[in-house]
Amino acid sequence: MKNPFLESKKIWVLDGAMGTMLMKKGLDVNYAPELLNVKHPEVLKEIHSEYIEAGADIIETNTFGSNRIKLYHYGLEDRVRELTAAGVKLAKEVARGRALVALSVGPTGIFVEPVGDYTFDEVVDVFKEQIEAGADAGADLILIETMSDIKEAKAAVVAAQEVCDLPVMVSMTYQEDGRTLLGTPPEVSAAVFEGFKVAAIGANCSLGPERFTELIKKMAEVTQTPIVVYANAGLPVLKDGKTIYPEPPETFRKYAVEFVKAGANIIGGCCGTTPEHIRAIKEAVKDLRPVPRNPVRGLKVASRTQLVLVGSDYPTRIIGERINPTGKKRLQEALKKGDFSLVREEARKQVEEGAELLDVNVGVPGIDEVKALKEAVRTVIEAVDVPIVIDSKDPKAVEEALKMADGRPIVNSCSGEEKDIENILPLAKKYGANVLLLAIDDEGLKEKAEDRVKVIENLLKECERVGIDRNSTIADVLNLAVSAMPESAVETLKAIRLVKEKFGIPTTLGVSNVSFGLPSRSLINSAFMAMAIYSGLDSGILNPSDSRMVETVYASDVLVGKDRGAERFVSKFQNYKPKGEDKECRELLAKIHALTGGFLEGKKVELKEVKEEKGKEVRESDKEEEEGAPSGILGEIFRKVLEGDKEAIVSLTKEALKEHEPLEISDEALIKALDVVGKRFERGEIFLPQMLRSAQAVQASFNVLKDELKKRGSSVKESGKIVMATVHGDVHEIGKNIVITMLENSGFEVIDLGTNVPPEVIVETAKKENADIVGLSALMTTTLPSMEATIKAIREAGLKVPVIVGGAVVTPEYAKSIGGIYGGDAQEAVKIVKQLLKEGK
Repeated sequence: MKNPFLESKKIWVLDGAMGTMLMKKGLDVNYAPELLNVKHPEVLKEIHSEYIEAGADIIETNTFGSNRIKLYHYGLEDRVRELTAAGVKLAKEVARGRALVALSVGPTGIFVEPVGDYTFDEVVDVFKEQIEAGADAGADLILIETMSDIKEAKAAVVAAQEVCDLPVMVSMTYQEDGRTLLGTPPEVSAAVFEGFKVAAIGANCSLGPERFTELIKKMAEVTQTPIVVYANAGLPVLKDGKTIYPEPPETFRKYAVEFVKAGANIIGGCCGTTPEHIRAIKEAVKDLRPVPRNPVRGLKVASRTQLVLVGSDYPTRIIGERINPTGKKRLQEALKKGDFSLVREEARKQVEEGAELLDVNVGVPGIDEVKALKEAVRTVIEAVDVPIVIDSKDPKAVEEALKMADGRPIVNSCSGEEKDIENILPLAKKYGANVLLLAIDDEGLKEKAEDRVKVIENLLKECERVGIDRNSTIADVLNLAVSAMPESAVETLKAIRLVKEKFGIPTTLGVSNVSFGLPSRSLINSAFMAMAIYSGLDSGILNPSDSRMVETVYASDVLVGKDRGAERFVSKFQNYKPKGEDKECRELLAKIHALTGGFLEGKKVELKEVKEEKGKEVRESDKEEEEGAPSGILGEIFRKVLEGDKEAIVSLTKEALKEHEPLEISDEALIKALDVVGKRFERGEIFLPQMLRSAQAVQASFNVLKDELKKRGSSVKESGKIVMATVHGDVHEIGKNIVITMLENSGFEVIDLGTNVPPEVIVETAKKENADIVGLSALMTTTLPSMEATIKAIREAGLKVPVIVGGAVVTPEYAKSIGGIYGGDAQEAVKIVKQLLKEGK
């Protein structure tokens, strides 16, 4: 698979909008646009030809939604191959070597687990059918575009690389806050898809061109991968009864130059753009060349929302070791029972204590490791936002964990053993993961540093052979117990230095192994940690609750120059007080203080250790109290909503029913907690996956309450009835379903009419159900007229019901112009509904 853009000296031009042009040609796009590939091929050829004549080097096929999930809404799910192939062949006939043909692969409209219900394998299978058909028909490139869920985009890349060897481009769509719908920023997307060695990464749709320069810069800062961008022609407005995009070609001529300066290699247009816009881009960039980049160095490890860089240029990273059942009987028993609550607790606790990555290990004899590791990874990524390290030697377990993991994890580990090289490295390559190289091979443990380094060297050669870049590796030269091998620590330190000098890759260690079998292990561990950091250690797998170890990491970074200006150290320890007397002495002083009523020294004696252990919990409790958290078991339910713990909340709700009425639990715990979740979402403290998990927790609790009320012969009170629908011609329902989830869990009754709903059906249902409010959703620009038509039909029917409208292409101005009320997101929609019902409108 050759990347045509990587060494290219020119700026490539992508074509513009397809839906906009189909509408200009007078075609009905309120059905499946892909069906036009066989019904009106002459119009598609005309559009492709116009874009090529305007200067497009790449044209997209009319196959954006030709996957079985999207086509199912039109009863066309059995025509995926036919419609996809037809779209490619039309474009190829027109291109005739004058332009490359990119197979357009859009989102399915569903979420992948753990956010949604579809498994990774199911989504891969959906994309494989579409992409294989396009590749067989002669596509030159695969363009995976307008993606909001990085997990879905990863599934599409895996599918493409399984069925063909064509270059793959990936473009995410970002919101006003610079993140995707599920909270992924552009630098994370760039790091994740760099791991797959895609031909280009980028951004499209949703925003006007003025917002794209910053997105490009953030991607260019972290990768050399070519960048593709294609913005909308502004945000849609209603003019003379028609939906238009206001930005003229001149705007794109101006911004195309800015995009190139920021680091873009491929520039085109999305919704609202026409051949005139593409011609303006071509004229602007025809004499420009790609600008040199100097992206960050180091290992790029990512969760869905965070990027952590590991290497000599960065602070020593703390990898939490506590999700590991070795020596932990309680965790072992819980895992055997399929109980992952301790995994969740340890994940949260370690992050609170400063872990920047989390190692996840479920190695218990007799356990189903494949199932358990997948569930443990799910639990961790639902509980915290930091990247993970998948710790297993079972290839099947590793693969299932990689499918579940968000972002770009580390696989821990691949040794020099033949079975690891054969089984683990291909998995890391397939799923775009980083890999930890372990300095042991089939001959066993190496005592001498030079021998360990030789194993790492061989592993790097194997990585190169399978297509894993050196920048995707981190070395563990092994840390042995000095109690058994007195010279081992010195050899380990030497091996760290040699790896850094010879290969320049990051290093890590399981630090606490050095003190095994000795008393006061923390003393040995911390002293060794300081020496290892000086020798070049970049990260350590350790217990973040060991304050001495954490102190050593931060202090050592200052001394070796990894924390220039000591900013990180000062931020962490500006109110730090050294430990003085031992614990027993402090406890004795506290007792004396209590007995003397505080007479001793005339001031309170404080147990520092207790304060350190409970400080964060106290601060969190204070925050919750400020936000109106109830006390007792209702407070526990309140907190489980904030944590999104739908398993634990069920038993708590059942327990609470012994003391509290169902409606009291609903109003005082569930609804109040959901309000707090909404505020945190608005402040950008959490993102959509966390909000959805909280909503799911509320739903789980509501189900218990509803069962109890049925037993009593009553029901949960409903405070309003809302009819929801995606308008005619549009089959996207992610946004609508999110709003429905939030409305239902706020106590409202929702009638969901689904997608592609004609105006007359919405009017009839609103009348029949005596609806208080109607909610309409549209994602595609081509279906905005349907939204206007639906509101018009509601008014002509004499219904005065308020209509809330939303979707990626809807703006406040457009909503007002068609007589709707703008709902920017799910939380805002809930607020509007509450306000409207309160006012009796």
